[in-house]
Amino acid sequence: MDEKRCLLCNKPYNYKYEMFGRGCLDNLYDLLGISKSPRIIWNKELYLCTRIAWKNHKFFLNKKKKYVLAQKYIALSYLNKMNYETLNDIKEKISNDIKNIKAFSKNIVETISISLNEIYKLFNYTQKFNELLEKSKEINWKEIDKNVAENFIESISFIFDLTKRNSPISYAVFYAMQYMFWQVVVVGGILANMKLSARLLSNSLSLFGNEPKDLIIEDKEVIENIQKSEEFNNKIKEIIKKYCKDKDKFKDNSENNEDCIIEFNNKDLFLAIHGSPTSIEIEKNVDETWKVNMLIEDTYDFTEFKELKKYATSNESLPMSIFSSILNNFGVVSSKYGVLKPYKVTIKVQKNKFVIK
Repeated sequence: MDEKRCLLCNKPYNYKYEMFGRGCLDNLYDLLGISKSPRIIWNKELYLCTRIAWKNHKFFLNKKKKYVLAQKYIALSYLNKMNYETLNDIKEKISNDIKNIKAFSKNIVETISISLNEIYKLFNYTQKFNELLEKSKEINWKEIDKNVAENFIESISFIFDLTKRNSPISYAVFYAMQYMFWQVVVVGGILANMKLSARLLSNSLSLFGNEPKDLIIEDKEVIENIQKSEEFNNKIKEIIKKYCKDKDKFKDNSENNEDCIIEFNNKDLFLAIHGSPTSIEIEKNVDETWKVNMLIEDTYDFTEFKELKKYATSNESLPMSIFSSILNNFGVVSSKYGVLKPYKVTIKVQKNKFVIK
């Protein structure tokens, strides 16, 4: 007998069944909640397909229609177990195909073509992903070491596969897994007191068809963190010393002046507004202090892949460097999927009595 390949696992077999190997066939009985066939049944595969037909209240189907129905029903069962909203449209189409399989119709009308092997692999991907999410709850990210961070990042990286965009079903599943991943990152950011980063990321997260709104950050705590930061104070000092030697005013709102680009080492500000262009106005007060108005305007997006060394400038910790580079690269992939979408961010920072010490 010619070698065949199981429609589910794609492994070869060479006996009587037309669709599945013995192991997968046994597993399908469990998956579908159907009692296994009696020993006297010679073709257990056909028996399963018949039971599936009865379960869907379809009688008198010929063998071909039973087998098509079984494939559709098995695919739908796996998709239901994944339980992702992004699959609803695909599940509806499969459900309609099942409804249209009738005993006395001449043709089988299909609105969606399915591959059981693809769906089976996607189901296994989601099982692995769910296990990793559970394990991630046990990690203390505040005290994480290099090996734990690298192992976790490596284990979760499979969901950021650009090749999966080519299939509607794979795209929907990987979209959903990425969306869930970023939700976990948002919660982790809040727990780790990185509220600004979490807020910006949360605003970028977008379900199908939704666009994020531009943000104007007026949170007092965020603005005070910027005002107190060493980077902000050093930047203002540098500008005053360079541009205000012979004058009492400075104004620059061009994006090309590198002197007005600010980079923060604070882990929250570092991730949220790393290397952002700024508009700066400085004016000397009568008491020799300076009035400072800084406008940070940036597009929150992920546009290019980064090497670790390009982002490893923070002096906070190694996990900080790992997150800032690896999460950026994950973000690039999610942007291509449409999970993360760009928008404008504006932060106004004012200091009326800046003193050069």
